[in-house]
Amino acid sequence: MVGVWEREITKSMASEREIVRERAVALMSQYVQIDTSNPPGNEMAAAEWLRDRLAENGVTSDVVIHETAPGRGVLVGRIEGTEPLKPLVLNHHMDVVPADPRKWSHPPFAGEVADGYVWGRGTLDTKGLGVMHLVALERLRRVGVVFRRPVIFLAVPDEEVGGEKGMAWLVEHHAENLDPEWVWDEGGMGLRLKDGEVMFGIAVAEKKVLWLRLVAHGESGHGSLPNPNNPNAHLARALRLIADQRPHLRVNQVTRAMLGRLATTRSFPVSWLLRHAGNPLVMRLAGSRLAGSDLFAAMLQDTVNITTLKAGYKTNVVPERAEATLDCRLLPETDEEEFVRWLKSIIANERIEIEVLEHSMPVSVAPLSGGLMDAIVRAAERHVPGSLAVPIQMPGASDSRFWRAIGVPTYGIGPYIISEEEAKLVHGVDERISVENLELGVRITCDVIRSLCVE
Repeated sequence: MVGVWEREITKSMASEREIVRERAVALMSQYVQIDTSNPPGNEMAAAEWLRDRLAENGVTSDVVIHETAPGRGVLVGRIEGTEPLKPLVLNHHMDVVPADPRKWSHPPFAGEVADGYVWGRGTLDTKGLGVMHLVALERLRRVGVVFRRPVIFLAVPDEEVGGEKGMAWLVEHHAENLDPEWVWDEGGMGLRLKDGEVMFGIAVAEKKVLWLRLVAHGESGHGSLPNPNNPNAHLARALRLIADQRPHLRVNQVTRAMLGRLATTRSFPVSWLLRHAGNPLVMRLAGSRLAGSDLFAAMLQDTVNITTLKAGYKTNVVPERAEATLDCRLLPETDEEEFVRWLKSIIANERIEIEVLEHSMPVSVAPLSGGLMDAIVRAAERHVPGSLAVPIQMPGASDSRFWRAIGVPTYGIGPYIISEEEAKLVHGVDERISVENLELGVRITCDVIRSLCVE
C-alpha cells in the first residue's frame, strides 16, 4: 500500500508540474506578443492584459492602472492580508529594448515555442519574471491559501530608459500608500558556473551609472594638408590611453559576503583566498582568477566602455570637433568627481573636455540577511540541491534603486538558471527562456510567498 500511495503522490506532483508548465508557457508566449519596445513603450496594452489575467483566475480584482503618460501605465494589483502587516511587492517591468527581427532565429515578438524554449524579447528581461510571479499567485489561490500578509503585484513601464515614467513616478507619488516591507525586483539570476556549480546571485545593491562625453577640439582644414591639431587624433589617443588602463579590483561589503559564501564550497587554498580577497596582497596574487568571468569582473571594479563616436562630415575635411561617449559603471564607494579627475589625468590633454551626461543617485545596500533575502536563499537552495545563493552587486542599473534610496529592503533575482553565455541574451539576439526555467521560477516564487505571506 505504501508503494501505491507514493506512486499516487508522484503522479499528482507530475500532473501539477505539467499544469504549471502549460500555464507559464501560454502566458509567456502571449505576453511577448505585446510589443512594448522602449522607445516608445506603449505599455498600457500590457498593463491591461495583466489586469485581465489577475482577474480571470481569481488572483485579485483590486487592480489600479496609473497612466503616467499617454500610452504608459503602472499596474498595481493588491491581495489583502488578514493581519496588519506591510506588503510584499512583486515587481517587474513591462517595457523591453528594441529588437531587429532580421537577426533572430524566431521573430522577437511572436512568442514562438521551440526546442524547449519560449523565444522573444523580454523573456529574460523581465516579462518572464512577471509570468513567474503571476503563475505562482494563481497556483496559491487555486489551492485556497489564506494570505496573512498583503501581496502587491506590480508592473511598471519605462525601466529601460531610466524609469522616469515608471518606478520613479510611482515611488514619488505612491510610496507612502504602498509602504512595502520588501520589494522583489530584477537584478540577479541563477548562474551555472564553468565548474557546473549553480550560484543564485541575489542583487542587494548595484553599481552607479556615470555617462560621460569626451569632446576633442582642434583645427579644421583641408584633408590634404598636415594637421597636428586634428581633433580625431587627439580623441583617438585619449581613448587608447583609457582603454589601456588595467582594472583596479576592489572588494566591498557585498562582494566580500559573496566571496565568503563561495569559499564554503571550495577547498584550500582557494577557500582561503576567497575569504581573504580584501587583502591587497591576495588581490594581486589571485585577482585575475577572481575576475575570470565578465560578470564577476564587473562586480569587482569600476568599468569604462567606449560606446559612441561622432566626428566629421566629409572625407576631405578635417573637422573642428570630435566626440565620444563613455558608459562608466562605478562601485558604490567610488567618488564620481574623483573618478572624473582620474580620467582627466590619464588623458592629460587640454584640448579634450569631459562632460557629465548622466549620473545616478547615491547607492544604498539592502540588508544581507533576514526577511525576503533569507526566504529566497532557502527556496533556491531547496529546489536546486547543491546550489548556493549569495548576495551580489548588480553590474547594471534597475528600478530597485528607487526603493533602496528610501530605505525599503529590495532584492533582485530572476529565479531561473542560465549559463554565462545565455546571460548575454539579455538585450541580445535570440533572447529566450526555457520551459524548465519557467516552472522552476514558479516553484521558487511559491515557496518565497508562502514563507513570508502565508505561514
